[in-house]
Amino acid sequence: MYPRRETGIKPAAKSSEATAAPRRDGHLGKPLSRRSVLKSLTARAGLAAMSPAFAGQAPNSAAKPSASTLNHRNPRWYGFNLLEYFSTDPDWMKYFPYKNDGNFVEDDFRWIRDWGFNFVRLPMDYRFWTDPIDPMKIDERKIEPIDRAIRLGEKYGVHVNISLHRAPGFCILDGLDPAVTGIPVTPEKTSFYKDPHTLDAFVHQWTFFAQRYKGTSNDRLSFNLVNEPDLRPTPEEKTQLAERLKKDPAALTEQDINALGEKEYARVARAAIEGIRAIDAQRVIVSDGCAVAKTPVADLFSCGVVQSPHDYIPSDVTFYRAEWARGDVTRTEPPTWPLKDSRGRVTADRKSIEDYFRPWRAMEQLRIPIHFGEMGCYKHTPPQVALAWFEDTLDVIGELSSGWALWNFRGPFGVLDTERAGTKYQDWHGHQLDRPLLDLLRKKMRT
Repeated sequence: MYPRRETGIKPAAKSSEATAAPRRDGHLGKPLSRRSVLKSLTARAGLAAMSPAFAGQAPNSAAKPSASTLNHRNPRWYGFNLLEYFSTDPDWMKYFPYKNDGNFVEDDFRWIRDWGFNFVRLPMDYRFWTDPIDPMKIDERKIEPIDRAIRLGEKYGVHVNISLHRAPGFCILDGLDPAVTGIPVTPEKTSFYKDPHTLDAFVHQWTFFAQRYKGTSNDRLSFNLVNEPDLRPTPEEKTQLAERLKKDPAALTEQDINALGEKEYARVARAAIEGIRAIDAQRVIVSDGCAVAKTPVADLFSCGVVQSPHDYIPSDVTFYRAEWARGDVTRTEPPTWPLKDSRGRVTADRKSIEDYFRPWRAMEQLRIPIHFGEMGCYKHTPPQVALAWFEDTLDVIGELSSGWALWNFRGPFGVLDTERAGTKYQDWHGHQLDRPLLDLLRKKMRT
């Protein structure tokens, strides 16, 4: 749920060297202290062995194997994100219908099941249950709403994916500027990329969950490590990089910066994966792609995890007039689909979506399972445009043989109470149901 942003480092004029294939070592030159970090990363020997859950073995002989826990096949999870533990920053409740109490709604699970879906993702803020002074202390009373959500999932046959949308040391929302968006955000004070104690706190979250839910079937539960990992240069690093580019225009590309982010994120993710697997070796683990869930994380290919892209392409359609995207999405006219500019020229269409997710097509051959953990179109996009976009984007995802989850169930990205002007709603037990969108989603599910 975040518009894809670039680093802000503008390359100098192109030279013959600048058009060469991008380097993949992530080296940014002497001015950056992270060089030593990269050396230590590339020197790390070995990765976690491929989990039997994705290597052609059943998780255990007593459990009934399923498509979501066997081989490299993509889990056929179709559903929605539920936001009851989304953020401790209260202003988000102006935009999404939740009460910050973790009280997941039983009717949500019932209707999701009744309409043929089988998956919910719970994007959560660790601060709900973590001591603000000591991040290694977890209040188990505040974990009980998550326990209840898992029980509701079992009751209604809905798989529950628990996700740290805000983790110790990282949240994608911390990149927002409240002066631009009008949404106050309380950022992390330290980074799990840079501070070892913060990384320990991040791993502790997952070892706690691994121990608490050990023995819970993979058919019922999976872990999503952190939402939309990204590593942006600090202001100081941006200045250093800009100076570096002035001296050597071929020294850096956007791919180099993304490669650095991927390697650092893989280091963080491996620490959590190893912590989980030491307690619950067969747990299904999901890693969002790097660069805001854009690209597969090659350094995790041998870790036996599901990799997850998010689909909000193009943001001029999906985030049109979204409050948190102010400054990134500046389009003032209602979008069309295919998207056209002021001169009527097509600037984005189905092929654009196909091209954007082309790196994910290789995952099947590499035997890496994938699942789209987020997708959707905000309420200000006209209904016929939203439906046309969904038609194309769901077909592209279907060609990847992947499941998907809308960002909301109830709310401005969902099928209930979206407040999308021009939609012909159906009354549904006191809620307003977008029946055309629901019918389209049901049609596009693949068994």
